[in-house]
Amino acid sequence: MRIAVCLKQAPDCSSVYVDPVSGEVDRERFVQTLNAADACALEAALRLKEQRGGSVFALTLGPDESDEVLRVALAMGADTVERLWHPSAVDWGPLRIAAALAARLRADSSSLPDLIFCGEQSSDWASGTVGPALAAYLGLPQITGVIGLEPQQDPSGQLLLRVTRRLERGYRERLLARLPLLLTVHETLNEPRYPSLPAHLAALQATITVRDPLSLPQFVTDEEAEETTIVEVRMPRPRPHRLSIPDSQLSPFERIGEIVSGGTSRRQTRLVEGQPEELAHELVRFLRERGFV
Repeated sequence: MRIAVCLKQAPDCSSVYVDPVSGEVDRERFVQTLNAADACALEAALRLKEQRGGSVFALTLGPDESDEVLRVALAMGADTVERLWHPSAVDWGPLRIAAALAARLRADSSSLPDLIFCGEQSSDWASGTVGPALAAYLGLPQITGVIGLEPQQDPSGQLLLRVTRRLERGYRERLLARLPLLLTVHETLNEPRYPSLPAHLAALQATITVRDPLSLPQFVTDEEAEETTIVEVRMPRPRPHRLSIPDSQLSPFERIGEIVSGGTSRRQTRLVEGQPEELAHELVRFLRERGFV
């Protein structure tokens, strides 16, 4: 089984800083990392490889700095990696990016991969367009918003995937799918593994293959309109923090109870006085009543 995973290098959300005077994003402070949903997609591909055999091919489109996400993929267990880049790709939208990825996946002399994984959306633009557009360019069926994945097999031994999708308003949908297929996964699908130090060191020494997407013979895309207009960028307003002030007419014992509960009726508190043995007995009884012991 041949599995392809499309990755993206995206800024860590915690490193984004907006200058309060100019209102501009300070891009020099960005900490670039592997997109969270893409990391879960790579982990899902590696788990299928370990269970069913095959190979994992990691692909990204980006400048030289994007080699880092491919080295992470190698350290995690990907078999081969490749980076697409052309200087004009700085201005490409999601449809043209999907067209370049599709052209590369079609470039192999053999057939398309049996299974393609993409992250549902990136942490920067979060358009959620590249995965579905890639499936459309390749003519593959697709399942989006995957939060559960269980490999199965039919009586003939063919691989089936039991997929759980996340829908609006908390609903879920379960599907049984055959390959070939494209999946876009949510970042809650799994917990990506931590590569070992020797794997990291080996990935640092690996040579990353770079290809110009404009040189691919099947790179064809329609002109795409500007889909996003940035009106203003600013930091979110801090949330107000409510402080609970206990009633001064209460006794110190009762005021401590109000402070512990935070002034809310949902938090039930009870203060106990007595000797250490009595306090220990009361604590054990409380834990047993709540089902902790």
